[in-house]
Amino acid sequence: MNTVSPAKKTVIIIGAGIAGLKAASTLHQNGVRDCIILEARDRIGGRLQTVTGYQGRKYDVGASWHHDTLTNPLFLEEAQLSLKDGKTRFVFDDDNFIYIDEERGRVDHDEKLLLEIVDNEMSKFAELEFHQNLGVADCSFFQLVMKYLLQRRQFLTNEQIRYFPQLCRYLELWHGLDWKLLSAKDTYFGHQGRNAFALNYDSVVQRIAHSFPQNWLRLSCEVNSITRESSLNAIVKCEDGTIYNADYVIITVPQSVLSLSVQPDEDSRGRIGFQPALKPVIQEAFDKIHFGALGKVIFEFEECCWSNESSKIATLANSTNEFVEIVRNAKNLDELGSMLEKEESKKHTSVTCWSQPLLFVNLSKSTGVASFMMLMQAPLTNYIESIREDKEHLFRFFQPVLNKIMKCLGSENVINGMNPEEDHTNVNKPVLKNIIVSNWTRDPYSRGAYSACFPGDDPVDMVVAMSNGQDSRIRFAGEHTIMDGAGCAYGAWESGRREATRISNLLQ
Repeated sequence: MNTVSPAKKTVIIIGAGIAGLKAASTLHQNGVRDCIILEARDRIGGRLQTVTGYQGRKYDVGASWHHDTLTNPLFLEEAQLSLKDGKTRFVFDDDNFIYIDEERGRVDHDEKLLLEIVDNEMSKFAELEFHQNLGVADCSFFQLVMKYLLQRRQFLTNEQIRYFPQLCRYLELWHGLDWKLLSAKDTYFGHQGRNAFALNYDSVVQRIAHSFPQNWLRLSCEVNSITRESSLNAIVKCEDGTIYNADYVIITVPQSVLSLSVQPDEDSRGRIGFQPALKPVIQEAFDKIHFGALGKVIFEFEECCWSNESSKIATLANSTNEFVEIVRNAKNLDELGSMLEKEESKKHTSVTCWSQPLLFVNLSKSTGVASFMMLMQAPLTNYIESIREDKEHLFRFFQPVLNKIMKCLGSENVINGMNPEEDHTNVNKPVLKNIIVSNWTRDPYSRGAYSACFPGDDPVDMVVAMSNGQDSRIRFAGEHTIMDGAGCAYGAWESGRREATRISNLLQ
């Protein structure tokens, strides 16, 4: 019986996201000439994905910003390139938020509500709760906000009690999780500088991908297993039957996909089997870190006919006067929780666009494009992405919140202009031409967005376990494998460079 010998490679990189691409670029720069990148999708970029919409407009449905721009090495590299060639690669779109409630309308910069000041105190309250006293048990962000309300209610007005909790929930759109799922310890975090909106990440992806030989890239190639047969090599088997023999392997798949490797179901698409199994310290780390489902919806309009006062608009989840009464009357935190659960059980209402906070980026102000980029969180992301092809359904779902935003921005109700047979030209009203929805929760090679913390989680264990690798030759990279830049594109980029540099040094 004839058997095909495995193809020999010095380094195999699994995943062509920004971590895998940067690893390949660094290896090539350091003199490695025998490398291959195996990517399960039919495209490169991973969770960086730029799509084209109405009239050729471009949007990032994955990562969109360069965060921590004081210390972000990827951003600083982009900035230097912009100085050299004069190309605009990003814009700083930080802005004062407009906050909108369904009933009341705008509630930002209100001289009586002063919600922004209360929000600042809440962030300080969280800092004191967990950092001034050691050993304080974690809880959900929802529970922490309720604790703040209970302790500070005598200093808050009824309207502040009603609207503030919904305002501070804009943080859900950083983590991709509902406040009842989100770790209170992990909710607030320091920013190392402003945020720069990328124009667009596809240019970053292509720039890095063209810094090494194109024949290193192999798309639509799903990896099934990785086996250490000796102290000197690893055998990588692919879905199509291809087998590779590698001196080193760098695995850059998302944490949400890698977690399948510790599950017994071997039929899960994207799952990589390890022989021997992943180290116990890695398996245990998965119990202390989870992932959020940050999704995006792009609303494309014919032209901008609304105010560009701000590039950031947050709509608040509905609140009631009954909630205020409960907070005022509760004797303690346990009773407050019980009373709120009882009140919640009475509602039995279906999810609407006002059931949770949403963040709208007014691209007309930041980039000159007549569109809104909306960020949403789990569990809403899972639902909206499941109906992403039904644009009429999507329009009906979001129509009330879009109309409210337009009213607050001095415009009129949105006109559904997605039917190509209808002519809405020369109409000075917001005419919606297209809706684009991300697909991260339904993509088997993403299974969400990026790493996030549930109450009681500790991401440090995962970062330490991942940075130490499975062994000296099977390594890991990605946003979940690094402390500085965790959850960010530049963190993944830096982790790819880290592992490639390590291997390059060993090969010298």
